Amino acid sequence: MKTLRLLFVALLAFNFFITSCSKADDFGHDDGIQMGDDDPGDNSGNLEQNFGSTISRDFFGQVVDENGDGLQGATVKIGAQNVATDENGIFFIENASVKERFAYLKVSKQGYVSGGRAVHPTDGTNRVKIMLLTADVTATVSSGTPETVSLGNGTSVNLPGAYIDENGNPYNGTVKVILNYLDPAASSIFDVMPGMLFAEDENGDEAYLETYGMISVELRDLGGNELNIDPNNPAELKFPLDANLMGVAPSTIPLWSFNEDKGYWIEDGTAQLQGNMYVGEVTHFSFWNCDAPFPVVDFCTTVLDNNGNPLSNTVVLISTPTTPYSSTGITDQNGQVCGKVASGVVMTIEVKDLCGNPVFSTSMGPFAAATTYGPIIVPPGSSTSEQVIGNFNECTNVPVTNGYVILEYGGSTFFENVTSGTFNVNLISCPASNVFTVEAVDTSNLQSSGIVNYTFTSPVTNLGTITACNAVTEYIEYTIAGNPQKVFVSNINVEQYGTGFSVYSQVGGDFFYLGSSDATLGTYTHGYAGPMEMNLQEVLDIDTGLPVNITFQLNAYGPVGGYVDLTFSGTYTDYSTNTLETVSGSLHVIRDF
Repeated sequence: MKTLRLLFVALLAFNFFITSCSKADDFGHDDGIQMGDDDPGDNSGNLEQNFGSTISRDFFGQVVDENGDGLQGATVKIGAQNVATDENGIFFIENASVKERFAYLKVSKQGYVSGGRAVHPTDGTNRVKIMLLTADVTATVSSGTPETVSLGNGTSVNLPGAYIDENGNPYNGTVKVILNYLDPAASSIFDVMPGMLFAEDENGDEAYLETYGMISVELRDLGGNELNIDPNNPAELKFPLDANLMGVAPSTIPLWSFNEDKGYWIEDGTAQLQGNMYVGEVTHFSFWNCDAPFPVVDFCTTVLDNNGNPLSNTVVLISTPTTPYSSTGITDQNGQVCGKVASGVVMTIEVKDLCGNPVFSTSMGPFAAATTYGPIIVPPGSSTSEQVIGNFNECTNVPVTNGYVILEYGGSTFFENVTSGTFNVNLISCPASNVFTVEAVDTSNLQSSGIVNYTFTSPVTNLGTITACNAVTEYIEYTIAGNPQKVFVSNINVEQYGTGFSVYSQVGGDFFYLGSSDATLGTYTHGYAGPMEMNLQEVLDIDTGLPVNITFQLNAYGPVGGYVDLTFSGTYTDYSTNTLETVSGSLHVIRDF
């Protein structure tokens, strides 16, 4: 069986899944130009009758560049709706009109090759990540003269010299060529390739693909307007073949072009294997793919921790003994991944933590029909199931109804949308680190909390209440017995003394004081004999002669001018009423001395 990377109808990273045969697979993205009357996508069959009825679904995602940095101002379109990404590249679309089994998001931004994502939408909020290629000009050629444009790896396009504009009229003049190759062995192909490897074959039937290489070609005039080749004068494309695929690659393979309006691939011609290159002719430019179709079945699984809690943001891989590349996906907020897997094949399914360590592995299959597998239970061990929860308030201390939080840990970034003032992030941590950062963004008021440091307190890390106020550089917040939150954003003093430090603020009759004899990062308890004590206006002085059980987590202690980050929660006995009260809070303050 061939060994390759393939993509299926998937839920995408934050909420996507790609599956594999004895091949590896890819995530999808839309990239390229479809122009002229000879566009093969215009003559498609009845594929869309398989997509089901029209429904409304929500989408939450991020658009990034090739370095993984968020792209601000990218336009994301799904159906009739258009939104622009914010400064982190984040977008949110509610009640989009899509099909039950197919949704396509199209993305564009000046200076970048167009992109997109096709997904099988779920009932919850569908999460997507889309990477755009920079539209760097590979070469500049002139009409009327045949030219060959090449990349260093052997990728090339032989241009006939005859071009048309976006209206199909002959074009004469300078042509800028933007040429990209996507290696099926590259991890970035998951984020860059268009749509997903779901296609319409020459008979108008659906097909699932394994890719042996992909090329994107864009042509533009000096003003940036789209051009294409004259369909009466075909161009030749050469796709380098990954060394791992030599010996298993077929001598003739179908060619597929991506239709950026429909969101899926269309079979259009063939390519021949010549040495270590696939060579084929095309009559228009877009993303072109050397792919072999294969039979598949629908597949879903759910990943849970040993307490039965769903594990979101969890890496799942599927492979076979003959696969050089594993398929990979990340679970959604319900711990679920769904898509297509090859039928009739024994596969290995794995779950990994964020350091790449396997925490679950077993064989499964072969499957001959649609399968719901599992659930997968991740056993406790060297990796830990983490749940990060908290509240998110606007600067006016009311719950955020339109925002999100960004959690960064172990080189990975996770986004959770916030619609009711609370958030919940689940992941599997690893022994390499237990420190993470969170930033909360209020998209309605364009306010941010800034980046705050935290430490996992397994299995549940409660961040308390995060407040988004752009103008606020430091804050102290706490809540007692569920009463309205108390917030200090001015007159905050942080001073080191000996091996410890103190934090104090007083505004009018309200004050906050925290003293510690130790500035080492870690977990502490309250007490006059212990390292940390705290006094609040409402409590005046917590009497340690009465029951007190308050835990402090010191997450960051910076130099003068740097931040001190700390969270606390627990119970104490009210001195005047002799009742047990709950208290929780956090501080993000600048060290003054």
